[in-house]
Amino acid sequence: MLAALVVAAAFVVWWLVDTDRIKKRLEGGLTETLGLDVEIGRPLQFGIVQGPSVTLANIEVSREGQVVATAESVRVGFSASRLLVGDAHPRNLHIKQPELVVERTPAGAFNIYKPQPGKLDEFTLQRLRVSDARLGYRDQATEMKWQGEKCYLDLRNIRHKGGALAQVLESLAAGGELQCGVVSQDRFRISDLSMTVRGENGVFELDPVSAKAFEGELSGRAEVDVSLKTPAIQLENRLTGFDFGAFMRILNPDQGAAGKIDLELTLNAKGSSWQELRQNARGRLDLSSGELSFDGFDLDEELEDYTDTQRFNLIDAGAVFLAGPVGLVVTRGYEFTGLLGGSGGSTTIAQMVSEWSIENGVARASDVAFRTPENRLALSGALNFGNYSFQNLRVAVVDSEGCAVVEQQITGPFHEPEIERPNVLVTVTGPMLDLVERGVQAITNEECETFYAGAVEHP
Repeated sequence: MLAALVVAAAFVVWWLVDTDRIKKRLEGGLTETLGLDVEIGRPLQFGIVQGPSVTLANIEVSREGQVVATAESVRVGFSASRLLVGDAHPRNLHIKQPELVVERTPAGAFNIYKPQPGKLDEFTLQRLRVSDARLGYRDQATEMKWQGEKCYLDLRNIRHKGGALAQVLESLAAGGELQCGVVSQDRFRISDLSMTVRGENGVFELDPVSAKAFEGELSGRAEVDVSLKTPAIQLENRLTGFDFGAFMRILNPDQGAAGKIDLELTLNAKGSSWQELRQNARGRLDLSSGELSFDGFDLDEELEDYTDTQRFNLIDAGAVFLAGPVGLVVTRGYEFTGLLGGSGGSTTIAQMVSEWSIENGVARASDVAFRTPENRLALSGALNFGNYSFQNLRVAVVDSEGCAVVEQQITGPFHEPEIERPNVLVTVTGPMLDLVERGVQAITNEECETFYAGAVEHP
């Protein structure tokens, strides 16, 4: 009976507190802690139905007059038994409809919370929920923008042992689920993103990860290690049934194309920033397909005579080699136009292989080629994602021995590359097909340097 009276008395006090005074103290405390201006737009609301709680509504967080975050409400739950002994440490948080825009300046500073020097106290939170969030990220140095919409987070048993920031990260732990309706970056878009999170001692495993992209199914896992002095990330992802037509329509909404591609990515990287992660990335990227097709352009017809090769860029055919997310990054500033301009007819690709090795942020072509009914095209060179540039990237029409008949090179930044004219390597008259079938050595009686010796066979 006495215990019940004590609890009842505590709840009476809970209801009779000066909410306006507490609201101002909360605003001041949060402003000082975050180094940002925090305003709570509506009076605090106290509840006891689901346990003692306080709800902050219409929250706005700004820095130097610029709004960086808002939330419809934040509900903070407490333990009734702990309140009775004076412990007001939150037990759970529920943030509804937050909007957060994170920006990173060229100098590396962020517009949001910056950890203060010194040691942090030990921390535990039984549950953190975020509902219907809208998140944005912009890197001012690279102009890269990410956006997530309709995101939901449910983490449980969040904890760390306190200390300096490095010690906090070494002991950080949590588990739960994350979902986002849409995540987009420039023209790249995935939907129905879902992942399970498990983390202990600063090492977080995201497994499984699933989503939809280009009408295909994305699956895989990731591991993020923040316990290290330099954070590390590992990715293993597979995109199956990626629709070639959906990709080409992003480049040109009127482009007709069909076919399915499978993509596999394995990536390891270390870095404290997006730039460092790109520069240190290593792994593999492999694309393969069955039959593909696109309308409005007959590649075999264009290649039928040497002189016709001057009417279009072989580099434009590289859009096929770079299908998918890689292609969207590479074609961000430079639009491939030859294949998309439309000269009549259609092109069938019987087989395509696009295998890349990645080292220090540079993706180098290992085996990259496709064949049409009459021709085989191959690619060599590299893509530097550290500085977003082409490195001696060459596309060539190759003969039955893998020798280049005609080739073209592209170098320089993705957004403004230098594209050479197609270089006809053998000066003879007659149709291209005749040379491709007979071979460079048969016509010139000279040894040639093999341009391609991969898995795609000659037509």
